[in-house]
Amino acid sequence: MPTLNVSLESPQSGWMSLRLRAGEQSLVMGVSCAPEDSLLDLIKGLTDILEGSRHVRVRWNCEPEQFDFDIATEGDMAQLIVTRYPDHRRDSHVGESIFSLHTTKSDLCLPFWKELRGLERRAETDVFAQNWRRPFPRREMQEFTRLIRKLRREMRKVRRQETENRRQNE
Repeated sequence: MPTLNVSLESPQSGWMSLRLRAGEQSLVMGVSCAPEDSLLDLIKGLTDILEGSRHVRVRWNCEPEQFDFDIATEGDMAQLIVTRYPDHRRDSHVGESIFSLHTTKSDLCLPFWKELRGLERRAETDVFAQNWRRPFPRREMQEFTRLIRKLRREMRKVRRQETENRRQNE
């Protein structure tokens, strides 16, 4: 499975650059702060995925283009599909799938979390609320962080158990 790389640039005048890369696929979008609160929706959606939701959709406005991030899960696996629409009408027959990744929930959520944490750390220096025209969703980020930390503890526990099992089988 290819590794997901996520980049969120500091906002400027209500716009932010969002980049995704996985294997040979890459996507660069200049996203707007309106009309959707997409950054908040992304954090809430990823939190919902870690809490067991089977599907979330995050809408991004790029004026006039719009993009949907659809995340569907089954067990520990997740699939991200990014669909591009030429405008706000979102006709299904004109939507084009432009990025797709099938990976584990952890390998999907962790890169987003790391980049969102960086964005959060830069929020004060970047005058985030003024430049994004919305405050950084700190409360939602705290909940997402709590679930990521829980996930990381579980992953470490599984790795320790696997290491112990290998040693016993040698």
